[in-house]
Amino acid sequence: MRLIFIRHGDPDYKNDDVTEKGKREVELLTNRVTKWDITKICCSPLGRAQATAKPSIQILKNIKVEIYPWLQEFYYYQNGKKTGVCWDFLPEFYTSQKKFFDKDKWYKSSHMKKGDVHNNYKKVCNGIDSLLAEYGYIRNKKGFYTVQNQKLNPNFDPNNKIEKYQLVSEKHLKEDTTLVFFCHLGVMFTIIGHLTGVSPVQLWQGFYVAPTSVTVLNTEERLPEQAYFRVERLGDTNHLTNGGEPISSSGYFTDILSEI
Repeated sequence: MRLIFIRHGDPDYKNDDVTEKGKREVELLTNRVTKWDITKICCSPLGRAQATAKPSIQILKNIKVEIYPWLQEFYYYQNGKKTGVCWDFLPEFYTSQKKFFDKDKWYKSSHMKKGDVHNNYKKVCNGIDSLLAEYGYIRNKKGFYTVQNQKLNPNFDPNNKIEKYQLVSEKHLKEDTTLVFFCHLGVMFTIIGHLTGVSPVQLWQGFYVAPTSVTVLNTEERLPEQAYFRVERLGDTNHLTNGGEPISSSGYFTDILSEI
């Protein structure tokens, strides 16, 4: 199974849309997305994500599309009111909160407990797990996925291991299922943390993905009924560079490396 996460185009947060720059980014992105073999498009209900997905959906008319409320940005709620995101911490605070680095305790930290973070987190985790279950990937108590009706990787035989198999450049394995998500930086990292066993706070604080960037995860399925997600690409913006469009630094606090 392949999961592709796309952050929305350069955002106009005030109007929950994309900027004029974002529209140029989306055009280049659409040329890329519509070449993929897609099983389903999953989209956040927020306007900027839907504006990013719309051109691809209009071209890929036969692809199933669904809006998922749990794909909206991951916010910090306090007393039922949205008070902002639960990241963008300064180093002296972030590094001093040891629970932030624990995948099972980060939401139990004193800071996160002030807001309705845990319930929001559970909605996202339950949402992605329910979706994966529709395709036969059931999360087990060990933190990976049990696969129903599995098509094992034909290039790997645990009883006859090929020496240096992992170094072979082409595996000749066709993915049967590809889900594409048009969403947001925060919720994307929340899902990736859940799938790979990493505290999302570390991803929120330590990694950046630009607007319209492409992040790819695949399942490695080497043993019967077992699957584990692994990040193949993170924040790929080749469509922007190749199209001569500068990469947006929205949500980033330094300069982007320019290659055009």
